[in-house]
Amino acid sequence: MTATVYGTGTLHAVAVDERPLLPDPVPGLMVSERERGFRADLTASREAVSGVRRLTRSMPASYGADASLAESAELVVSELVGNAVRASGPDVDVPLVVEVYAALVGSPGIEVIVHDTVPGQPHRGEAALDSDEAESGRGLGILAALTDGWSVEPSPEPSFAKMIRCRVSRAE
Repeated sequence: MTATVYGTGTLHAVAVDERPLLPDPVPGLMVSERERGFRADLTASREAVSGVRRLTRSMPASYGADASLAESAELVVSELVGNAVRASGPDVDVPLVVEVYAALVGSPGIEVIVHDTVPGQPHRGEAALDSDEAESGRGLGILAALTDGWSVEPSPEPSFAKMIRCRVSRAE
């Protein structure tokens, strides 16, 4: 994008960087920009998770990913982070690594990777996706609905048990 800046009677064209700014400093959140996305190292808190959610929506779109896919990716990140926090138990610091990348080559989409310290496979709850009363149990159903698939693998990150990787390439 080129913006026109008017100065002292002279017209200047200035290139504008369309990538979103990284969030203001938040305790427990360290974000680094990566090629076509970002990596966030965080200790789960309302502020840190909120910053990661905002970046998940804005960063891939700034690299050309469809905005509706970015909204779906934001929901996927929310579910994966929420599941890790709930599985870790109350009053526990929950370290996480969240990576989000716009995949523009081949099949356009957004790759979401969440590393957590919770051992074992996630378990699908029994709640229906359209339940008005359920407070939990829909996360993996939401993943199945919004992604082209997901996998659980041992995390290559030191001190993390697993990583969940998924790809959002359809908007629901």
